[in-house]
Amino acid sequence: MSQEPLVSYSSWRAKYLNLIVSGLLSPLEFVLEQRARSDDQPICFIVGPPRSGSTLLYELMVTRFQCGYFSNLAKRLFRVPVAATWLCRKVMRDRQGSFDSVYGELEGNAAPSEAGRIWVHWMPYAAPYLLDKPGLTPARMRRKLAAIGRIAGRPMIVKNMILQSDFPLLLKTFPNAVFIYIDRDWADNAHSLVRARQDKTSMDASGWWSLRPTGWQAYADADPVTQSCAQVVLSHRDLAAGFNTLDHPDRVLKISYEALCTEPERALSDMEAFFAQNGLDVMRKPAPQPLPGITVRRQPEDETRSQIMARLDKIKADAAA
Repeated sequence: MSQEPLVSYSSWRAKYLNLIVSGLLSPLEFVLEQRARSDDQPICFIVGPPRSGSTLLYELMVTRFQCGYFSNLAKRLFRVPVAATWLCRKVMRDRQGSFDSVYGELEGNAAPSEAGRIWVHWMPYAAPYLLDKPGLTPARMRRKLAAIGRIAGRPMIVKNMILQSDFPLLLKTFPNAVFIYIDRDWADNAHSLVRARQDKTSMDASGWWSLRPTGWQAYADADPVTQSCAQVVLSHRDLAAGFNTLDHPDRVLKISYEALCTEPERALSDMEAFFAQNGLDVMRKPAPQPLPGITVRRQPEDETRSQIMARLDKIKADAAA
């Protein structure tokens, strides 16, 4: 999903209607937030490079597990996400995944969302936004997430790849965070990024799709294929550096995108054990509908892939130097 540095509206009417609805819901937001239990509960973050299969993983998790998550309605009403969650709580609990995302976007008020509008409202000072706005305190963010978890009856699962742009701040804000790290074949991942970049309206001003990892400036003037390869390599490097600062390696579970597609039930069992090990009271939903067939999306063996393979090797060597 592309980053949302600023909140935009389709018209001034939509903006003011959003403000009015959010104002009406503010008292409910306050009450629900005050009812939240302790704000030190573990939160699970999905991390990995953009176009790595993270949306598939996210939807599979919220479809199969009883958990809290940001819905599309919460994203739209980003000033009052707890109240928005309360409004669609039953639909969220009963929702069955559609598994038909378009570049990380799913349709429906109860569908899981990366919630870029919420995070830029909460953490405008964080990379890559770096806006001169205060945002919310870490304690307030944790309390809001705890309130959403209370509505769901279970802990929160969060997916927003932009957050890993500032991993030290993420850990400081959420010290009890645990991470599910999705890894896709690097050539397929880079090739998917190249294809996504063809939709120029979904890129930021510098030409990048989604997050800009540490060291991206060295590739600021590179061609799209090289930038996409650098995005994959440098994203993995950033995550490895971040994980090395954790107090315990068991706070990270690595999942292969290809294995997730071919053996989803096994991946779910691994996640279940991971949650139990880290104190997250996440449980399977009773009597779920059968999962649809999930196919590994392989990119074509064409000239672009040949270029990708060569540039991945070069960038990996440069990153290791």
